Amino acid sequence: MQHIRLRMFRRQLIRIPLLATLYVLATSFGLSQADPELALPDSTMRLSRGFAAGLEFIVAEPADVPEGAELPMVVYIHGRGDMPPAPTDTPFGVDAQVRWIFPRGPARSGDGYAWMPVSAHHGESPELLRALDESSRALSEAMMEWRRRYPTRGLPIVVGFSQGGMLAMDLAVTQESAISHAFPIAGWLPPSRAPRRAADPYAMHVNVLALHGGADPILSPARTERTLRALSALGYPMRFEMFDGVEHELSVAMRERLKMELEAALEELPESGHEAGHS
Repeated sequence: MQHIRLRMFRRQLIRIPLLATLYVLATSFGLSQADPELALPDSTMRLSRGFAAGLEFIVAEPADVPEGAELPMVVYIHGRGDMPPAPTDTPFGVDAQVRWIFPRGPARSGDGYAWMPVSAHHGESPELLRALDESSRALSEAMMEWRRRYPTRGLPIVVGFSQGGMLAMDLAVTQESAISHAFPIAGWLPPSRAPRRAADPYAMHVNVLALHGGADPILSPARTERTLRALSALGYPMRFEMFDGVEHELSVAMRERLKMELEAALEELPESGHEAGHS
């Protein structure tokens, strides 16, 4: 059935304008694979698709870098009802050569996918916590597989929005040896998932910067700030920045801040050929 769809798509492709082609590449995960007939001549990224730990994902890496090159890895975790993008240029305008991984949530949600079947709008629930734990474990296993499959400089960096932001924070406190930095956007860490012990000053801890809209009606910034401040008081490297007037979204100002912080985090990674370490 899939090969029939692909043949139909190729026949239709010659009849649609370039903008429609761009839209398909950006939004249709099922067609975002390393098919030369779908590669645009002005794209700076090489795309491929795969599976790891039961998760489907897209890999985007600079087209001018040899396949199999050792690169830093950034994992972007989408929100509820969304799907992985298929970028034609460097995500967020990051000025560095990076291998981007875009995993897809396991459950259908509207026109997209989700990591948890319920919203966190009303706080913790057994169903939410169970799904958060399962998705966090799956992503941790997938990251180990990605690092085996793709030569990676240092530990992965994780960025997530909404449910993806929740997972980025959860990975930061439950899988501390798996990632170096986490950038949750419009996310939240359920209090029951947060450590209650003081941070070991001799252990590795993930550096976290949470970006949150001050007018977010879905996930209150106060909840996120309260949890992260408590963790910071225990010695965990947590930062929180709120953007006034921004709702449940990734605003232009937040994108600019994220770009700057990602580039700084990439500079902290060890030199090529050396294993990762973080503070």
